[in-house]
Amino acid sequence: MALQKKFQLFLLLTTIISTESILLTSANASTSQEDTLKALNQQMIEMNKQIASLKREVTTLKAQKNKATASTTKTTKRRGRSGTMTVQRENPNTVAEPQNSAPRYASANSMAEPSQPDPKLIDVSQQSDEAKKNQKTVLDMLHGNGLPPPDRGASFWSPNMPLFSAATAHDETIYVGGLRIGFPGGRPTIATDDGRYSFSIGLALQEDIGSYINSGNRRGEEKGRFSQFRENLRRARIPFTFRYTNYAVNITPDFANGSAGLYEANMQYGGLKNTIFTFGFFEPRVTLEGAESSNEGSLMERPAVVELARGIAAGDSRFSIGGVTYGKRWYVGAYFTGHTYSSTRDNPNIIKDQTGGILRLAGRPFTNKNVDIHLGASASSAFNVAQTNNGKQYNFSGSPGFRLTQETLVRTGALDNVSNVWEAGPELAFRWKRFLAKAEYIKLGINRSDNARNLNFDGYYASLAYTIFGKPRSYDIRSAAFRAPGVEYDFDPKQNHWGALEVSGRWSVLNLNSHKYAEDGVHGGQQTVWTGGVNWYPSPHFRVSLNYDHVMATSTPNNPLNTRGRNMDAVAARFQAAF
Repeated sequence: MALQKKFQLFLLLTTIISTESILLTSANASTSQEDTLKALNQQMIEMNKQIASLKREVTTLKAQKNKATASTTKTTKRRGRSGTMTVQRENPNTVAEPQNSAPRYASANSMAEPSQPDPKLIDVSQQSDEAKKNQKTVLDMLHGNGLPPPDRGASFWSPNMPLFSAATAHDETIYVGGLRIGFPGGRPTIATDDGRYSFSIGLALQEDIGSYINSGNRRGEEKGRFSQFRENLRRARIPFTFRYTNYAVNITPDFANGSAGLYEANMQYGGLKNTIFTFGFFEPRVTLEGAESSNEGSLMERPAVVELARGIAAGDSRFSIGGVTYGKRWYVGAYFTGHTYSSTRDNPNIIKDQTGGILRLAGRPFTNKNVDIHLGASASSAFNVAQTNNGKQYNFSGSPGFRLTQETLVRTGALDNVSNVWEAGPELAFRWKRFLAKAEYIKLGINRSDNARNLNFDGYYASLAYTIFGKPRSYDIRSAAFRAPGVEYDFDPKQNHWGALEVSGRWSVLNLNSHKYAEDGVHGGQQTVWTGGVNWYPSPHFRVSLNYDHVMATSTPNNPLNTRGRNMDAVAARFQAAF
């Protein structure tokens, strides 16, 4: 039957070639231009008919081949005098191959059967319905739909990798030669048809505007730069991702705060199951709040104690070597880290760079459709603090909420003879349907090399969030953190579609006092911030946030802005675009 079909294909091709030759001869023989055009038009009609017929024949051949391959082989064994005999019952349309011999059609001039694809590679042009179904199930389990793109390169960390296999039905895709051009996850991407190579460009843009309603300075204190109206380009990142099979390179410049900088420049390997290795300038994420993308936080800024913890050995554009591995119920991340990309530029007095490391462990002991329980712990340390012309110095200072000012109310000041700095603490989160509660406690330590005593500080926060409409926040096993509310339908009042809406609140405390009455102690003050906010996602690519901060700080004698204690109020809005 297979030979008969091949012979029919040969006859069909011969018919097409002969028809084309006759029509061309007819067209050339005609001296009239009109007759030539008519002949060419008729030629195209006939060729289209032949092509359509050929496609039907090819489809029939493929169907018969698949049916023959899928046929089950029933094997029975019966014992005879000479031993065991194997009897095979095969599809009558197939030809049995001799046992223990080379396959048929194995000569050099014969047509080899196509090799089986590597299961590690994603061939987006030839995926079975079952493969697509399984792949969609995995993506839904990990990330869901209607979520914002990441704030960094869309490689193996990303919930929407630059693979067309992750594209949704709403993503536009076109073919140009052997390339696919489209928007998987909303990120412009060019990829080869087999998915081995890809290149994507993203965007994370955040514009903040706000006002300090009441700066709260008292008699004898400096007023400080707490403007009644200020705007800030908080983030302006343009991630570039180059990917080849299991390897990726991410380069993300950042043009925020009026200057060009670098957020990341790293190489990644993601060929092992549920494991990602990274080398280069990167943000190794530590603490629960720090593990969330800046595009998806429930409030505009992280708590002050989390920012201090990130700054020790993690944070933006930190040189890192390490990786993460994860499962449905567990997560482990570990990195060796060095200096930040801009440290030598910003501080030319550095003689020796910092070295350090981070470790984060997390688990999800219970989970179902309506409940997620998260338990974890993180720690990081600058084993060797950077040495400058002034020696090894370090300082902690807490931002008063929004990044609409460079002023700080609580701070330790520069501390000398610092040998190492560390942080550690537990993390807890609980989701029930549309409610999400999170809390962390972080201990901060500074060890000194001279006879001065070591210093210990701490901070903590508790937060609540509720999704009013849209999909509730979901758990991301790749980062062991919670994602943003999902947008089921883009904003369209005519269809009664309103995107996703979330309200949230947080209480956070940062204590920078350590042996504050001792000669070698620190009286850095304590800051408490109450924050309330609302997030509206009209689509996965846009967000509008409105936050209100009430800041209370105890006195800090070494800070002229806060010698007597200070309370202040501020309100700010953020407009976000992410692709």
